Amino acid sequence: MKLKPEIMETILTAAESLFNEQGYCPVSLELVAESAGVSKRTLYKYFGDKNGLVCKVLEKRNAFFKKSLTDVIAVFSGRKDKINAIVSWHIKWFNDKNYRGCMFVRAKAEYDNKSEEVCAIVKEHKQWIQDSICQCLGGTEQSLEPALLIMLILEGMISYTSIFGVDGYDFEREKMYIYDIIDSIDSAKQATE
Repeated sequence: MKLKPEIMETILTAAESLFNEQGYCPVSLELVAESAGVSKRTLYKYFGDKNGLVCKVLEKRNAFFKKSLTDVIAVFSGRKDKINAIVSWHIKWFNDKNYRGCMFVRAKAEYDNKSEEVCAIVKEHKQWIQDSICQCLGGTEQSLEPALLIMLILEGMISYTSIFGVDGYDFEREKMYIYDIIDSIDSAKQATE
């Protein structure tokens, strides 16, 4: 059985859009098939079941996030500039007309205790972001706690904007908190030298 990449991509794009807009549980395989212009049988042939489809959508989105964030970070060399690039990337995402919050957090909420595979993809995605922040801060043991704090601020921004939107939201305030965290690493490093 030869699977066609263009059909797989069409299904994944339709499913990602529907899951982003409506959540995972409310979206049926029939709706995904209809939106993608394929039969339900074709959907099963390519993904096995809904769990398989959800996993592939999350893997696709994870790959997009990793490439996009890696490309943004790679442009800069300084700690603050790299972290600012990550925060700015998120702010741009919050302002996207299709932004509905984090599909990974929603997947965890909807599939917790139902799919270890889905939850593993979610955990790997969030861990990668936290590890990337840590690397931007120097990748040392002293970078772990500040990376966690910055990750928590980002996750709070995601949660807040998904509920209240971005109108009137002061992203500069969060950036200042993050810069204070980075400055504390630099101060601690200077104190030990």
